[in-house]
Amino acid sequence: MEKLVAALILSTTLLSACAREEAAPPVVEVVVDTVVREPFQPTYRHVGRLQAENDVAIQARVTGYLQSRDFREGELVSEGDVLYTLDASEYQAALARARADLTSAQANQVNAQGNYLRGKELLPRGAISQSEMDNLNAKKRDADARIVAAEAQVTSAQVNLSFTKILAPITGRIGSSSAAVGDLVGPTTGNLTTLVSIDPIDAQFQISESTYVVAIGEHLDRDREMEIRNRIEVSLELSTGVTYPEVGHIYYLANRIDQATGTLEARARIPNPHSALVPGQYVRVVLRDTQLVEGLLLPQSAVQADQQGSFVLAVTADGKVERHNVTLGERREDQVLVEGGVEEGDQVIVRGLQQVRPGMVVQSKPIEVVEQRAEQQAGQQE
Repeated sequence: MEKLVAALILSTTLLSACAREEAAPPVVEVVVDTVVREPFQPTYRHVGRLQAENDVAIQARVTGYLQSRDFREGELVSEGDVLYTLDASEYQAALARARADLTSAQANQVNAQGNYLRGKELLPRGAISQSEMDNLNAKKRDADARIVAAEAQVTSAQVNLSFTKILAPITGRIGSSSAAVGDLVGPTTGNLTTLVSIDPIDAQFQISESTYVVAIGEHLDRDREMEIRNRIEVSLELSTGVTYPEVGHIYYLANRIDQATGTLEARARIPNPHSALVPGQYVRVVLRDTQLVEGLLLPQSAVQADQQGSFVLAVTADGKVERHNVTLGERREDQVLVEGGVEEGDQVIVRGLQQVRPGMVVQSKPIEVVEQRAEQQAGQQE
């Protein structure tokens, strides 16, 4: 009897173990999203530095004692504003002498002209010789030349006198002054100050060779390059992450690629009406092509990375998980441009990635359905 009971217990235990082995493991549920092909605006980012369109060194063009400094250091000045005034007394005297010499030359010319005309009347009568007539003609020519020389001296003296007021050649922001009132300054004393233009301002940056080739495409003619430059909008991101509101355009591309860096120098001109940007400032230059192109986009949440690079886990039509190594482009909010590794319509896992591995069979739910149910539940709770 005891043997019969033991046999029954043993058989019951074996049957229970077999039942547990035959029970299928639960199927893992994952949420998937679809790889889509959509138009997008190509964007490229580069590190750049701002520089003035015009950077002028202010120097004295004549020698004299500095009589006044007519600006505040660091302020905005307009073209034609007086920056410095030199003692003009010496140059005023030089102008007066030049004008006096001109008056004397004019009187001498009148006398020489009268003698010449009288000689022309007397020569046919034999009252004067030909040699005397030649002498009168020479004196007239000398008097005419003295007029030209005297007028040139007056002009030179006027120019030198005008240089005693040093004017701003451009509109911009002025720097610190290296000269004080009373200093003797001149062409050999170096820069008195510097003046840089502010509006517009230039952003200088480097474009990689590959970016340039992709942008130009297969059409390497000059018209194609100009068309692309005109349609690209340039904006700036400041060091704080703030996007500068004004938009500019590329106006310069270097005529060769730097062999050491493999980059092409470029410059963009940016409006700066409120003087918020200053030369020397580092910025991130953002290039946006206004012409839309199509590309494959997948959710950023689907992308993973390991030693082999970036990859996504996709679910096939029969529910099997597959790994796809992908080549990624620029990120666009919660999506990323993919340049290879997946195709339009592929279902990639965006939730439940930690629970699956390649080769597993899973049950997938579209993210649209999951989000719709979440919204309905939230509405019911309210």
